[in-house]
Amino acid sequence: MISYLLGNYLVDEGFMTREQLVHVLSVQEKIRVKLGLIAVSEGMLTIDQADTINRLQQTMDKRFGDIAVEKGYLTEAQVDSLLKMQGNEFLTFAQTLVDEDIITMDKIQLVLRSYQVENGFTNTELEAIKSGEVDKIVPLFLPKGADAYADIVSVALKMIIRCIDRHAYPMYGVLADKADLVKPVSQVLEGTENWKVGFADGENGLCRLGSGFAKEEFNVVDEDVQDAVGELLNCISGVFATAQSNKGITLELMPPEMGDDASVSGTEILVMPFGIGDVIVNFVVTNKNGWR
Repeated sequence: MISYLLGNYLVDEGFMTREQLVHVLSVQEKIRVKLGLIAVSEGMLTIDQADTINRLQQTMDKRFGDIAVEKGYLTEAQVDSLLKMQGNEFLTFAQTLVDEDIITMDKIQLVLRSYQVENGFTNTELEAIKSGEVDKIVPLFLPKGADAYADIVSVALKMIIRCIDRHAYPMYGVLADKADLVKPVSQVLEGTENWKVGFADGENGLCRLGSGFAKEEFNVVDEDVQDAVGELLNCISGVFATAQSNKGITLELMPPEMGDDASVSGTEILVMPFGIGDVIVNFVVTNKNGWR
């Protein structure tokens, strides 16, 4: 997730090209993050200290962590903590940027700061984004007054990450009483509460969802695509309904519905865009008795 959130920012700011981002993402899958980069990112080492250890490694048959402990830069407990973080997506992304000579380690810290300021994130919120934890990240992109939708949006994004693209990410959502939906696929959840959820095309997003879920290539939004998206939506609604039942809320899933382009209205409609590679799909949801 952070790979695209930060990667798109790097592209927009001219630090890398879109082609370089695609290349970095492909290389990233094979990267094991170096302890030095993690330690600097976590504030446990300075860049100079990490460079010193790297130079010593060229002349000593010892691991980075062992040298850091010997030099008094890190404790053994800190090294153990760093070793557990080597699979973190932000760190593998940063490591790949450095290895591919696209940006230096110290420049990454400056870019992160700029990204933080531009988006108005606190230090805690930035750490949440770097953690890659969907439940912590989604609320940062919800509009004011949309807190009630955090759980269902998180479930939807997690399902897309699991089934479609592990780098999928949220974009800033909009809360309104009207929305223009392109080729919507929707589903009603009735019970203790009344929900309506759905997907609508953004920029070729429905084809990407349908192709990923059905494991079949689609290039045009047709009935087959909408059927596949309906199956995905049914999975999302099922997981959400199960979680709500643990809170004493009963929800019954109605069959998914496929539609043509439409302008819809309701008391409150959240349109939450998700980025999936170079396409966008809109997740649409309301718990105010649906939309019309």
